[in-house]
Amino acid sequence: MTTLETADGRLLQTTGPSSGQNAGWYGSFLPSSFPPMWSDGERYGNDEFLRSFQQIYRTQPVIAGVVDKLARRIATLPFDGYRHLDDGAREMVQGDSLESLLRRPLPRWGTPHLLTHIATSLLVHGNAVVAKVRPPDRSATPSMLWPLDWAQMSAYGEVGGRIEWWSTTQFQGHQRYIKVEDTLHFAWPGPEGGEIGTSPLEKLGVTIRLDDALTRHQIALSKNGSRPSLAVTVAQEKADIAQLEFARDRVEAMHKGPDNSGKTFFMGSNVKVQPLSLSPVEVALIDQRRHNREEIGAVYDLTGPLMNDLTHGTFSNVSELLRSLYRDVLPPWLALIEQTFQTQLLDPEPAWLDRFVAFDLTEKLKGDPVELATSLKLQVEAGLLTRNEARRILNLPPVEDPVADQLTMAVNNQAPLDFHRDNQVLSENADGQQVNPAAPTAPPAAG
Repeated sequence: MTTLETADGRLLQTTGPSSGQNAGWYGSFLPSSFPPMWSDGERYGNDEFLRSFQQIYRTQPVIAGVVDKLARRIATLPFDGYRHLDDGAREMVQGDSLESLLRRPLPRWGTPHLLTHIATSLLVHGNAVVAKVRPPDRSATPSMLWPLDWAQMSAYGEVGGRIEWWSTTQFQGHQRYIKVEDTLHFAWPGPEGGEIGTSPLEKLGVTIRLDDALTRHQIALSKNGSRPSLAVTVAQEKADIAQLEFARDRVEAMHKGPDNSGKTFFMGSNVKVQPLSLSPVEVALIDQRRHNREEIGAVYDLTGPLMNDLTHGTFSNVSELLRSLYRDVLPPWLALIEQTFQTQLLDPEPAWLDRFVAFDLTEKLKGDPVELATSLKLQVEAGLLTRNEARRILNLPPVEDPVADQLTMAVNNQAPLDFHRDNQVLSENADGQQVNPAAPTAPPAAG
């Protein structure tokens, strides 16, 4: 079985950086820890599911929905390597080591798997790390990109300096060290300017705990359904313990729990039952949970229908918000991933100095077919695109005609730009064929 240790035995080291006077930690010992964030600093109740960012993602449906929506849309976008051409254009690289690495970063893994790891770790932990695995020839370009679990990593470096080493317990629980230049580290800089990013879930600490408390309240309300809805009074001045216990047992047997909701109540002539109204907190519980959802959306730059909330959704604003997902929400994350690949993977490799990677949003930004056709028509008529370039956007084969690769402009009829350099225009002769008459001459000067 292939592991990171067997794939490249020189990558992970058993001895780490010097622990001298200048060695220090970046971030916390466990970057994924989730400390208590109650107002008085104490931990209340059973919040065992909130002890790590990973556990929050696994148990909180709103968080999981937001992270999965963004990560899976990022992972399924076309992501390719390109080469710069002399004329400023770009050309997709095919059949070289970069294309092979992106298509198969690990055995039985494809590009979407790698991008899912990067995006999910970024959205959950605020950081993602991938190890660069090289073949026996250490001067060769990396042959694999191995995902590392941020929850099991720590960072080392000089105090006030840059990260120099990572440590991980991912492999059989043993502490192993890896040089920072052998990794790709994806993160937005922290507020203090450091390299360790801040998890979006850390920013939502109070919101997540409040939502968890409301969820547990709802569970308890259903489980102990007789408490908030009924008050039982025994109509006897000195009721003994047996009578009180009998009344309690009858109420709980017939009405406790969600499966007993709506049953008819009967106790006897000496027992009175008084319904109790819900507290203001319970009445506002749904509104509070909706507010929590909005706060989660604000941190992840999602709103309304993008959070599957159609309370104020209409056909027009839903369509516009869905387009804005690829126009406004995803591009910052895509740029972070692209630039990290560029600076930490491509630039250090002499064989890839003229390469770059990029996501392709063309398909996602096409929009309505009628709108796209109108837009392409205007761009062709304005001389911004050739006909074959427009056909390429529509995934249509090129027209085998040189004119289809020339820019045209509208002067009565569409004509290549070359025909208009000397005020020449296309016209039709008597046989209906397009001709290019000579430019008109200036009238003779008056004698």
